[in-house]
Amino acid sequence: MSTAKITILSDPLRGTSFPLKESLYTVGRNDSADICIPEPTISGHHCSLTLMEDGSYSLKDEGSTNGTRLNNQKLEPEQPMVLKDSDLIQVGNVEILFECKDGKTQSTVKTMTVINLDDTGTMDITNTGLQNIGMKVTKRGRVTRENRKHNMIFIAILAILLIVVLAGLAWLLSMIVHTGN
Repeated sequence: MSTAKITILSDPLRGTSFPLKESLYTVGRNDSADICIPEPTISGHHCSLTLMEDGSYSLKDEGSTNGTRLNNQKLEPEQPMVLKDSDLIQVGNVEILFECKDGKTQSTVKTMTVINLDDTGTMDITNTGLQNIGMKVTKRGRVTRENRKHNMIFIAILAILLIVVLAGLAWLLSMIVHTGN
């Protein structure tokens, strides 16, 4: 039994790992994607990861706008490629590390990236742990980004601006009334 996972190496989800336990995962920017990465260079339904009969995973570009790369080689749309341990996937501007510790899918390619996850102190994040970093896990296990803190700050700023505008209007109205007398 393999223990496959992907780890996002780029923002906005840098350091987040997703254990692969299902037979199919879609990767994209839309909330409907199994692995949702809110990044503008990623298509709504960018690529997919499929569990094959031998237990390995394949990667397929789903006709994305900016393409999918595997170890710096562009994939042809709708042409699946078998993934090996330490393969580097690029979707849009986001790098993703594929890891599969089963001993039979060793990559002959040395993975080169500028990001060192050992120094970040990150580890596998559970679905419940994602809620603590502003993420939402849907019923089907999809991960989407929620920014409640930013929403609350935005609402607070709007409320303050509204109060300032209303105070300014009240002051202006009082000045008009006083000069009219």
